[in-house]
Amino acid sequence: MEQSILGGLTAYNTEGAYPWHMPGHKRRFHTIFPELVENPFSIDVTEVAQLDDFHHPEGIIKEAFERAAQIYGSDQSYYLINGSTCGILAAISAVCSRGDTVIVARNCHKSVYHAIFLLRLKPVYVLPEWNEELHMFGGVSPDRIKKALKDHADAKAVVLVSPTYEGVVSDVEKIAKITHRQKVPLIVDEAHGAHFEYMANVNETISTIDYKKVPEPAIRIGADIVIESLHKTLPAMTQCAILHRKGNLVNRDCLEEYLSVYQSSSPSYVFMAASEACIERMDHERDGQFIIYKELLAEYRKRWEKLSHIHLAGPEDFKKFGGCSYDAGKLVFSVDRCVIERDGEEQPFTGVMLGRMLAEEYGQQMEMAGSSYVIAMTSLADSKEAFEALGQALEIIDGQLREMTQTADTNSRETSVHVRLPEQKMSIAQARESQYSEIPLKEAAGRISHTFLYQIPPEIPIVAPGEVISRDILQAIQEALAQGQQIKGLTKRDNGDYKISVVRESRWRSYGKRLFDRDKQKDRG
Repeated sequence: MEQSILGGLTAYNTEGAYPWHMPGHKRRFHTIFPELVENPFSIDVTEVAQLDDFHHPEGIIKEAFERAAQIYGSDQSYYLINGSTCGILAAISAVCSRGDTVIVARNCHKSVYHAIFLLRLKPVYVLPEWNEELHMFGGVSPDRIKKALKDHADAKAVVLVSPTYEGVVSDVEKIAKITHRQKVPLIVDEAHGAHFEYMANVNETISTIDYKKVPEPAIRIGADIVIESLHKTLPAMTQCAILHRKGNLVNRDCLEEYLSVYQSSSPSYVFMAASEACIERMDHERDGQFIIYKELLAEYRKRWEKLSHIHLAGPEDFKKFGGCSYDAGKLVFSVDRCVIERDGEEQPFTGVMLGRMLAEEYGQQMEMAGSSYVIAMTSLADSKEAFEALGQALEIIDGQLREMTQTADTNSRETSVHVRLPEQKMSIAQARESQYSEIPLKEAAGRISHTFLYQIPPEIPIVAPGEVISRDILQAIQEALAQGQQIKGLTKRDNGDYKISVVRESRWRSYGKRLFDRDKQKDRG
């Protein structure tokens, strides 16, 4: 039976699952903008004279931008009504010309890779540190950035994501000092850290659980451009985001031009009003709702750290893996090396299984469920009752688990996939513009990918176009699919098999290799 989008939304809202996922308003923090909830159509208008022009603001929109800049401590701040994606595209376009070299953390969001494709950039990938026990990326080492800049003095920008999807914060301040010595701008995708600004002044309760400090916002400690998704961790509507610029390494006029290029010519006043209401209300709640929120985090993190088998990730897990700080609001529950008894036999317990149990048996919908952990996203819209319900569910499940007696064979495979960069045979643009064939996934080992392969979420490429699909990568993809994880970039057939697009071998030999070698020769020259 067919169902409408509205029907699907209505059904989800009434089925009783609590949303431990974005957006941060959790569908309940409507007191910030009751006018929007009452009748959003009443403020859904176009750009008439008295309502200013989003792309050339001189009135109420300009004033809202200026107030946001004052709150965040930037030189300029801009609302993004196409999400953080358009901000990342605009930021990279503003500092890079076609064919330039750019230093990129490998765990960046797909929008960074799309900018690389559109501008035909030459990426120099920097691997973040890898926590082998938890199978998670840590932070980006300043030393690795320093080496990359030394080896590639022509780099026009450094791009990294901090905090990561799992909450790990890199040493942005130290990295910014390194890039600035070379007059290279630092772009930080802080999509998951829009709340840092409002939490940074309330540190008392966090210190009681060995959180030395709330992470400092990247724009206040040296970053040149910072992009934040308001809707991820704050009570704003989906697609509401903000971009901050500071310093003199990024041309303001150029940045504003590209913001206009990548954003709709019919901007949503509903989103602008929601962004404004969120930012200004949060500024007033630094000593109000945020104190309550941080007390809840302190109370329940301390409680969940006592679970016998489920491990709550925290700052101590990433101190040796590039983690300068950690976002306490990101709840990452690891079940690595756990087993559960089913039908009289023990079987490995996965993050996907934990996510499914929490949703189906306890009405707790996670943000993400992976091979060995789940992620619950919190915000100041979460009540004590919500934290308690999640806590009780975790304690019951934890009591059903046992520790695995032997390390699973998949650990070494998963590690090998993430600690090495895939072999690059063609640039992203060359691969995307090459002829391709669709082949069964099981036959893809050794072939050059024509497409991006992402794990959903967080849409960080496992393989980018032009890179070789190694046997280790193929095996990791097949295992993820077997566990029920989503991999974007594959085509699923009616019989359940998967296919993937790869560059035709003849095309690689006659065209792609020649272009790739030519570009490499130019680099050496």
